[in-house]
Amino acid sequence: MVAKRVSRISRPIDLCPLYFPIKQTDKKLSYKCRVALKFIIGTMMNDESEKSSEEIIVKDAEVELPVKSADAFPRPIPTAWGFRGFVLSGATFLLFELLFLVLYSNTDWFSVDITFLGIPAVILVLPFAHQFLRSLESPFFIQIAMPLKNGLPFVIYWNWLTLNDTNLTFGARKVAYSVIDELRLTAWGNIHLRTRALRLGHLGELQEERGKKPEPTELIFRLPLGVVAPKDQKSFVETIKKANPNVLINKRLQKRLSANDLSGSQMVSLLGSIIMLFVLLDLGQSTFTYLEILKAYYRADVDARESKVESATAYLTRADKLLNESLPISWIKYKVFKEGNAAIGVILARADVLFHLKRTDEAITECRRALVMNPKAFRINLEIARMLASQNKLDEAIKEIQEAIDVKKTDTFLPRSYMLAVETEKSGNAATQNLFETYLKDFDEEVFRDEPVWPPGGERMIHDVWFRRDLTFVYERLLRILKRS
Repeated sequence: MVAKRVSRISRPIDLCPLYFPIKQTDKKLSYKCRVALKFIIGTMMNDESEKSSEEIIVKDAEVELPVKSADAFPRPIPTAWGFRGFVLSGATFLLFELLFLVLYSNTDWFSVDITFLGIPAVILVLPFAHQFLRSLESPFFIQIAMPLKNGLPFVIYWNWLTLNDTNLTFGARKVAYSVIDELRLTAWGNIHLRTRALRLGHLGELQEERGKKPEPTELIFRLPLGVVAPKDQKSFVETIKKANPNVLINKRLQKRLSANDLSGSQMVSLLGSIIMLFVLLDLGQSTFTYLEILKAYYRADVDARESKVESATAYLTRADKLLNESLPISWIKYKVFKEGNAAIGVILARADVLFHLKRTDEAITECRRALVMNPKAFRINLEIARMLASQNKLDEAIKEIQEAIDVKKTDTFLPRSYMLAVETEKSGNAATQNLFETYLKDFDEEVFRDEPVWPPGGERMIHDVWFRRDLTFVYERLLRILKRS
């Protein structure tokens, strides 16, 4: 005697085949079956009254516990861990950059040393990025984004799609398996779900059997196939084939499903996402160190302008120390501190501090180092010219200004304004007048052309951006000459 527990049976007729090998279409026998089974179950429940009302004992029958099948529906298909890692890294980078902009645009955090908070900040942002991505996948957000995405998910992150018993769900869209006439994998790794129903107005048929050329299929929507693991790719295709045996599968997709090295590509993807995580940690540390260096140079510059030499020197020393003691092995450190606009910004910030500490030669050396990194940055030439003019080295300043003019040609008048100011200081009004007429002639030929112009109001113009230091350098010299005359 074998006794096994099964869940409560809502319909006794379901167990009828265990006792009566009959067809359930026979109403008379089905009725006898129900009566007999009701009697058996009632007797058993009286004998085993101590048992839960949710369970019964069926003796002499091999009845197994109901087990959830692997094909149970609905069944969400998860994305591969490597793909999740890449998407999470991208979202974390986005949120971290927002945090960086907040810190970069205000000074409220200056009382806190953030040098070693970069890595913890990235780790703290990770769960927020995860929740942010999950919210973008939620039905609520999909409904909000309906006018933009037409029911498609705004982002694919945790789940790819959901397989139901008769259809699949992708975002807010549902497609019945019966209308999918073709699965086509493209060279870009997208799988196209295609149907003939859009052309025929009804479910497509294989017309080749009747000697007719089949109607071409129309695209329902496309899905990125590589974002899911190989076993889930096969499960997806097999589910559609099981529901619709006539579905067409192109050769590229068949080859993809029969390949044996797909797990290796998934491992490469997972390894890539792990590398991305380490790059993010490197980015966090290097970025926060960068902010701390800029903060130290800023404070040094403020104190130097107020003649607080000792305090300014202390801040300068701290910034130099941070600059030289960043992460020893760091790709981001090289990008931030050794090349590009960020590195130039750090060098020029240090040059400003040195200039206001009256260490002008060192400041000029720093500016020339920045100019090597970007020879077309004409404003660095003007910065050097200002420093040289402060030392009364007007000939050298003129050379730097001329280099700036050669770079910008007729795009801006600012370098020429510098030249007019220095020439006025050096040679007097007559030389300046001749120089101005030469510049004006060049601009007439290259920019303004002949006047008047047609249509009226169509005169050409030049655009100049002036900082305060530009105004003071040019007009202080011009006004000084006017006072002398």
